[in-house]
Amino acid sequence: MEAKNDLISPHGGKLIDLYIPDEKVRYDLLEKAKILPKLELDERGLADLECIATGIYSPLTGFLGEKDYNSVVKNMRLADGTVWPIPITLAVDEDFASKLNINDEISLMWEETHIGLMRISDIYRPDKKVEAINIYKTDDNIHPGVTELYRSGNVYLGGEIKQIEEIHHKEINEYRFTPKITRQIFTKKSWKTVVAFQTRNPIHRAHEHLQKIAMEYVDGLFVNPLVGFTKKDDIPSHVRMETYKVILNNYYPKERTFLGVYPANMRYAGPREAILHAISRQNYGCSHFIVGRDHAGVGDYYGTYEAQEIFNQFSKDDLMITPIKFEYAFYCKLCEQMVTKRTCPHGKDAHIFLSGTKVREMLTKGEMLPREFTRPEVAMILIDSVNNKRLKTTQKGVTILFTGLSGSGKTTISKAVAEELKKRRYKVERLDADIVRQNLSKGLGFSKEDRDENIRRVGFVCHLLSRNGTIALMANIAPYISVREEIRQRIGDFMEVYVKCPVEVCETRDLKGLYAKARAGIIKGFTGVDDPYEEPQHPEVVCETDKETVEESVQKVLDKIVELGYIEPIKVKEPI
Repeated sequence: MEAKNDLISPHGGKLIDLYIPDEKVRYDLLEKAKILPKLELDERGLADLECIATGIYSPLTGFLGEKDYNSVVKNMRLADGTVWPIPITLAVDEDFASKLNINDEISLMWEETHIGLMRISDIYRPDKKVEAINIYKTDDNIHPGVTELYRSGNVYLGGEIKQIEEIHHKEINEYRFTPKITRQIFTKKSWKTVVAFQTRNPIHRAHEHLQKIAMEYVDGLFVNPLVGFTKKDDIPSHVRMETYKVILNNYYPKERTFLGVYPANMRYAGPREAILHAISRQNYGCSHFIVGRDHAGVGDYYGTYEAQEIFNQFSKDDLMITPIKFEYAFYCKLCEQMVTKRTCPHGKDAHIFLSGTKVREMLTKGEMLPREFTRPEVAMILIDSVNNKRLKTTQKGVTILFTGLSGSGKTTISKAVAEELKKRRYKVERLDADIVRQNLSKGLGFSKEDRDENIRRVGFVCHLLSRNGTIALMANIAPYISVREEIRQRIGDFMEVYVKCPVEVCETRDLKGLYAKARAGIIKGFTGVDDPYEEPQHPEVVCETDKETVEESVQKVLDKIVELGYIEPIKVKEPI
């Protein structure tokens, strides 16, 4: 057990710290990492590694093995009985897993940097449907957590990790604190009781109301916004941080508040994620945790207060941190103050409530949000962000893979999408398959290995482009699922467009006569004839080019790019 002090103990009794501080030891491990199998992490994998290594996910010391995984999925506990609500797993594809054995070590990579080492203790295949239903209460692929689950690799690796290199984040570095540091800060401030507030949205009046009530009972408030990956329609983290700073600097006692970010990714797992968020804040040193309406929810998958009710399943021995459960708060024009259903006798006509859709609509029009809903300073930051983001922030890049049989229409559609994006003044690069073969992949043949290597090279170039704010389009047959998913996980900001067309129709469009040569045996290993094409399992867009026009297919792609937040919708003025 860790030494006693005035702060709450970490979950499980010991604060985990897996970063190797000794420079010589780290140098030796980095040299060792260079000769190990390399796994490029996606955004969730990187966030989970950071949370494990820094102790945010204490008592975990690595990604879950099979025994712990099954126990967590079914019972919300690790195999030793410790409460743990969500499996923290490392998913890989079958090809990578097939090359590994128990006790092997691998290097965990991020943007071609060796971040950590992992010793493999378990290699197992989960039942993803069981995981989805237990963790998310649905296997509906529309749910963002379920979507991510089904897109990830089908094999899980379990094992302990070490962090051998610092993670260099691109923003908000001055507000990144490990639990070890926050505990030192809280102790220096003489705080014994600390309430944590989790948010992925700007703070509005209802939040402020809850926070200030909680502050009446504790020594300090830890505003701890999540800044890992969220849905595309959530307010960007750098914008949210500006709203937090202006609120805390002007309306809260500075000596009783502290702002630091939570690097985890959102899973949108509702009740179970509320428990994970509470455990994380206990590890930071917080004694209390605010749980509001539909915590970590999405859509209508969870009950309004289900995230509060789940805490009733655990005793103080199970979970030391105390949840503070609040009703939804709103402003009542007749009461002339913030209220809840428990304190206000008036009807809805007297209440000021704005849906997320209504807020976005008002911000886009440049309309000031009601003072009773949020502070004017916050509203101005949000209006400025929404209406000037093309001027004030760099374009967000994405790689879009158009995959399908030869003759399906990949090149035609990708060209048309590129032209439309250029008309809208976006930065676009299109990597034509034939030009890539002549230059980037000269010397490669058409074996499975060479085809996969060709896609990896194109994907690498697209990754360089998209991470620097360019929309990169790649049109390739890319017949195999494994390499497409490998590219998806490596790039992160990625869209897959399945250009679907029956092989019989593709043959009628074949001006080069390639299908005829393949049928005659002149060309060997031709996709769709004597080599398989593995259909995408969860593409963002499906274009059925034997049933729809090029214009219809292009519009499908553009609509999805808008929906995912990479470009803005065209605003059409209604006729007067």
